[in-house]
Amino acid sequence: MIDRILVLAIFIFIGIPLTILSIFYSLNYSGFCFAKMRYLSDEEKLRIVFDYRNREDKLPVDVGGEVKFYEHIKYASFDEYIKQNPDCCSINHGKAYKIAQSSFLPESSFLDRISGLGFRDLIVINFKVRYLDENGNQRVQETRFGNTLENCGYPLSIPFYKDP
Repeated sequence: MIDRILVLAIFIFIGIPLTILSIFYSLNYSGFCFAKMRYLSDEEKLRIVFDYRNREDKLPVDVGGEVKFYEHIKYASFDEYIKQNPDCCSINHGKAYKIAQSSFLPESSFLDRISGLGFRDLIVINFKVRYLDENGNQRVQETRFGNTLENCGYPLSIPFYKDP
């Protein structure tokens, strides 16, 4: 007959830690941010990606089929940008690797996802780059940027080719 104390000890030392680890990894897989103890809202995700793009000194602009990098005129805030461009942004939940070009964005591995380093969503911004051309004239061109975020909001860039 199995000793009840042995069964209790096995449950305590193996069962409970495995249950806790399973909960931890399941939350990581679903996109939970443990540093903030919550999921990021869609607005937070959009703000993070916007700020990531807006703080860059130079952004790519397609000039006559050739991509050139110009110093862009930064927006004061996300709120300013979203008022001027209300339909600029979208979040594709859970299918980032199927939407972006597979050569640039391999599917996150299971281990990446449960560690919180993998990505779940693809955030796409049609960003209107304001810049000064060679003659000093202000120009605006829309460029499509894609980003994924780690669970707590660290952005990763995804290049898109311009649609023909």
